[in-house]
Amino acid sequence: MDKMTIKQVDAFTTTPFGGNPAGVITNGAGLGTEEMLRIAGEMNLTETAFIVPAESDDAAHRIRFFTPSGEVDLSGHVVIAATWALAEEGRVWLGDGVTTVVFETNAGRISVDLEFQSVPDPHTGGDRVALRTETLCGELHRIMMHQEIHGHRESPVPAGEIAEILGIPAGEITGTGLPIEMISVGLDMLMIPVTSKEAIRDMNPDLIQLGILDRKYGIDTNHVFTTDTFNADCTSYARHFAPALGMLEDPGTGTAAAALGTYLVRHGIVTAGRMIMEQGNDQSALARIIAEVEEQAGGVESALIGGLAVTSISRRITIENDSIVIA
Repeated sequence: MDKMTIKQVDAFTTTPFGGNPAGVITNGAGLGTEEMLRIAGEMNLTETAFIVPAESDDAAHRIRFFTPSGEVDLSGHVVIAATWALAEEGRVWLGDGVTTVVFETNAGRISVDLEFQSVPDPHTGGDRVALRTETLCGELHRIMMHQEIHGHRESPVPAGEIAEILGIPAGEITGTGLPIEMISVGLDMLMIPVTSKEAIRDMNPDLIQLGILDRKYGIDTNHVFTTDTFNADCTSYARHFAPALGMLEDPGTGTAAAALGTYLVRHGIVTAGRMIMEQGNDQSALARIIAEVEEQAGGVESALIGGLAVTSISRRITIENDSIVIA
């Protein structure tokens, strides 16, 4: 009989049950692929992370990512959630300032920066969460993942075709004057610009048809965004759909925020630097994702994305023979 703890960690928020939830098992070394898939199915979240020993000496841990229907190579919000889960267990060494931790994933090595302060400064603005372990007491200000951009190209998907599936007028897309674009971040994402936040908030896409369209054009996920935001300090508002991967709607997507940040810089919508991106369909509990984009010679090739996270639920899992019990 194997017993372990699984956490629900909410990424891109400082409020339990806000942001984007992920399942995290920090001691998944004894689990096989089928067991991981079954646990992800029982959790029924967009994705669940399983942290196992790294295969090389220059990485701290390896993270595997599972949706209820299969394994995926990378998930930004789950990286943030898994990093928080390790930090609150004291399994990540932190000093004052920025500490960088390297994880192995199926998409390659991912570096994550944690900004920690042992003596809280009341004059420092911004979000933060308390972090107390056997060896640490202080505040965590940010968890930021380094995200590479592997390429971008204009999409062949007609605006009218995707608009009909999303349930919005085609003019909401064409009226932006921006291209529908494919951006690769380990997953191939369709970036769909829309004029108004209300159109995105209120839309009810046909996810069956969207999955068919995604398979037709080789799309993994769909990011529908606007620069018309609900909160004045935000750069964009978005919703994210991935029916072809078994995820209907993802309420907070770090990899998409990185892709969108580079898109906005390349098309001259914003200058390079720090952005806050809001995402989700619940206006009262939108995810807040930080994206930092620096323009480099030859174009934008990478970004930092992240925010904070909190643990909202901790549950015990018992695995015996073919049975998995989560209590």
